[in-house]
Amino acid sequence: MHTLLHPVFLVCALLFVGNQALELAGFYFPLLFSYLDDLLAMPIVLTIILAAERIYFQNDKFVLPLAWLVVTVVAFSVFFELLLPPIYSKHTADWLDVMAYTLGALIFQFSINKPLSRPSHRR
Repeated sequence: MHTLLHPVFLVCALLFVGNQALELAGFYFPLLFSYLDDLLAMPIVLTIILAAERIYFQNDKFVLPLAWLVVTVVAFSVFFELLLPPIYSKHTADWLDVMAYTLGALIFQFSINKPLSRPSHRR
């Protein structure tokens, strides 16, 4: 569970909740409304996947392979930017969303996707 307490994950989760609260309250900030959720999606989703894998394998040193990050970015891009927009008019395809997914995956890779180190216990 230490994985879900990573400061970058917590900041991303709080920013996501805050952005959703602002949208629900009717405040509209174009740049945040358009790209913040896309940027935060990868660190949030990938951290949850990483935590599940570490629990399953009982291995705090486990890190997600780079291929998994690429597949996740491609899957989100295809689903949300190619498949969903023609079906639901509320969704629009935007290549900048793909860049936001990619940047989010890089944030995850370079900040969260590291083996956990156990603190030394002194007696």
